[in-house]
Amino acid sequence: MRDAMCLLLFAYRQHPRYPLLLLANRDEFYQRPTAPAQPWQDSPITAGRDLEAGGTWLGVTPTGRVAAVTNIREPGVPEPAQVLSRGEIPVNFLAGEQPPADYAAELPGSRYRGFNTLLFDHRASEPLVCAGNRHRPFIISPGVHGISNGAPDAPWPKVIQGRQALSALAAALPQQIDTESFVAPALALLADDTRAADTQLPDTGVGLAVERALSPIFVRINREDAVGTDSPLRQGYGTRASTLVAVDSSGGVQLWEQTYIDGRVSGDLRHFSYPAS
Repeated sequence: MRDAMCLLLFAYRQHPRYPLLLLANRDEFYQRPTAPAQPWQDSPITAGRDLEAGGTWLGVTPTGRVAAVTNIREPGVPEPAQVLSRGEIPVNFLAGEQPPADYAAELPGSRYRGFNTLLFDHRASEPLVCAGNRHRPFIISPGVHGISNGAPDAPWPKVIQGRQALSALAAALPQQIDTESFVAPALALLADDTRAADTQLPDTGVGLAVERALSPIFVRINREDAVGTDSPLRQGYGTRASTLVAVDSSGGVQLWEQTYIDGRVSGDLRHFSYPAS
């Protein structure tokens, strides 16, 4: 199993001041080397960085571009020839100037393992697009949406629960968001580690024990978890970072990131703010 971020929740055009509010958990093996969110020296990107393959799971630019990627859980599907890292998909979009729909149309989907990517640019005629290599690119409609490791808005328990919680949060937000009204409750939403009932679980081919372990919004699996002796998840796997993004109506963007080690908070909350120029 090779995972990138496992959950994206986003409210699109649900607030009069913030057309995009994005909440995300990145789940990954604890041993995989990662740099926390920060401005990159070699690109106009602010993001965490996968130090193994060099890409990212979610990032922003000072000009109001936002991109994120999740994998699709499909065990047994062969790896493409000359496979590319899915982490480069957000990087290449953020580093460029193409509108989301144009970038999505040119993605070489056959070179990647299964993925969904979310692409946003407030300056584009169609600002928010979802692309992937298991479906055609499409324009996101206004509403509250979720993407985990299946099809966009697939009714997985964490997606349903997350969408409901984000919908309530977005409806209660004041005109100007702050730590109390947005950041704290959004991080609490992403920290929910309640496992779903067996009857609600999807069947993605990884077995019931692994489906259970991966079912919460916030994932924590350690060597003592009985997820099957052959599962690579026994190396230690779970939510490594929770990331929040808010883009305002003028294109100003903010990003917050909280990192975790073995399911526990690690380091201070990081915050980056880029007012519209």
